[in-house]
Amino acid sequence: MADQSRVKIAEKSRRVGLSWADAADAALQAAMTDGMDTWYIGFNKEMAEAYIKDVAFWAKAYGLVSGAVEEDVFEDEEKDILIYRVRFASGYNVTALSSRPANLRAKKGRIAIDEAAFHDDLAELLKAAIAILMWGGKVAIWSTHNGVDNHFNELIEACKAGNLNYSHHKITLDDALRDGLYQRICLIQGTPWTLEGEFEWRKQLYLDYGIAATEELDCEPFQAWAGKVFNQDWFELVETVPDGGAECRFWDLAATEADVRRDACLTSGVLMRRVGEVYYVLDVIAEQLGPAEANDLILETAIADGRLCLVRWELEGGSAGKRDEYQLMNLLEGFDAEAVKPLGDKVTRAKPMASDAKRGNVKLLRGHWNANYLKWMHAFPDGKIKDPVDASSGCYSVLESHTAIEFRSTGKRCTARASWF
Repeated sequence: MADQSRVKIAEKSRRVGLSWADAADAALQAAMTDGMDTWYIGFNKEMAEAYIKDVAFWAKAYGLVSGAVEEDVFEDEEKDILIYRVRFASGYNVTALSSRPANLRAKKGRIAIDEAAFHDDLAELLKAAIAILMWGGKVAIWSTHNGVDNHFNELIEACKAGNLNYSHHKITLDDALRDGLYQRICLIQGTPWTLEGEFEWRKQLYLDYGIAATEELDCEPFQAWAGKVFNQDWFELVETVPDGGAECRFWDLAATEADVRRDACLTSGVLMRRVGEVYYVLDVIAEQLGPAEANDLILETAIADGRLCLVRWELEGGSAGKRDEYQLMNLLEGFDAEAVKPLGDKVTRAKPMASDAKRGNVKLLRGHWNANYLKWMHAFPDGKIKDPVDASSGCYSVLESHTAIEFRSTGKRCTARASWF
């Protein structure tokens, strides 16, 4: 509501209350003597009805003079349309109607387009909506993403590039949580709020969404390029893993302290077991850590994995890589541990594992990390987070060259520090 730009557009997470908040803005605009009408456009009847009920709620909460929710019929030469309306004493209205572009012709005031990415013809709808600006009107557009090739995402990218003079907003789930979303949910449900409860709620929500979480919660549209090297459908989830074989935990380390706070720079450790010709991914750790924290995690994980598990990490170039190697070799004294110099670029190193995965020879032990891991593998090499993929490629390469070594079974495992958040 603070943004009163002529045209504003927002990419948003699911169910963060943006439509509810816009209904409050619409009620205030319609109640003022120098206000304006709002024409709300959802893509189905249920959205229109819910929005108008929210407008009526806000009108009552603000003590505004308005009528009850009305149902009316908008007469159209092709098909009569059911609309919903709240009338205010100022003479202005808030009206919800269908998304047919023709319905916006000759309108004045403010147009609100909800879940824009899911309208049948957003481009034509916007052509009709933008005309309202000529007479001092405003347009608000918001939506969850619906793919990278969607017209809504094209608008977002045009805004970021400075090619459209729209005000741009991005509201992820974490943004909404910082603004009190979960606290509001607890209030409505009558349950006490705790920080631990919010953490667990968020964690479960990401698990529920699986690989769709990036688009649905993080406002990152599904990429058409996904699956260039790995395809998520190649990885079978299994409940148990055969005994025997060779095991390795391979680490891809965050390069510097400064990198730790970047989303794309994670300390990642992948545990894999090879039994015959099949590779089983047993556990994946991906955390944002400083160097000291990372060392503590590596030692703690090595102890949990057992001394018969190989410990390897990617040897970075330059003095920093040598320093890391020296520190870790001292830290992991008594373990079969060493740095591995990478050969070739990231894609080249990933292709042998991808080839085996395509044949069904790479399987995942079912665990809470599966959805995120599949998402990152599927998005490689263009996805933002590559560290777990690099660790997987390294682990696969080590085990491929250790076929003669046999290790005792360490059973089904998942380290307590495996965290995505």
